[in-house]
Amino acid sequence: MEITRAPRRSLTMNLTALVDIIFMLVIFFMMTTSFTASESMELSLPDRGAKASMAADVTQIRIMATGHVTVNGIYVSAEGLNDALVMTLGNNPDARIAIFTTPGVSVQQLVSVMDLVYLSGGRNVQVDKAS
Repeated sequence: MEITRAPRRSLTMNLTALVDIIFMLVIFFMMTTSFTASESMELSLPDRGAKASMAADVTQIRIMATGHVTVNGIYVSAEGLNDALVMTLGNNPDARIAIFTTPGVSVQQLVSVMDLVYLSGGRNVQVDKAS
């Protein structure tokens, strides 16, 4: 007895609609994504063995491990630091600022002071260890 089998139908799926949907999603996500321009501050780090500038025209900020901050040898609070920076940088936006840290100063303390400098308009900053 001879049995004839019906040929199998191949199952195909049209992918054109799926590709269209993928492209629409890619376009949607590209259009809704917001890109932000990051702002940064130029930071001058001293060369090994070189000391930061001690010239008279440099505003010196010293950060103590206790959290105290001095500007040109005068103790100031966070608000006082902001006021001193605004006054210094308001007259000369290209003024040089040297930030010194004493042993035991956390990175967070340094970054907080650098943020205040940046928000006050300081762009010419140098960081070094206090001697």
